[in-house]
Amino acid sequence: MTISLTDIEIQRIISACGQYIELMEQDEDTYEYTLYEIETGLGSALRKICKGKNGQYVYAKYKTVRQYPTFEEWRAARAESEDEE
Repeated sequence: MTISLTDIEIQRIISACGQYIELMEQDEDTYEYTLYEIETGLGSALRKICKGKNGQYVYAKYKTVRQYPTFEEWRAARAESEDEE
């Protein structure tokens, strides 16, 4: 699927996502879910739409996600990896 967006639309998406992430990270109950969203697709989507724009480095570490776990599966895997450290 290909979607064509104007530069203004891209800037608005980047701005809205940044504000959403900041807002959701402020509450202890939503922080973990926000992290899940970023690690399972949102981060890689933002990396792609930020390419060549100011601030793209923030999302550079997120790779394209083809399949992602449910929130519960992700949380269990994350807890397991933290236990191993």
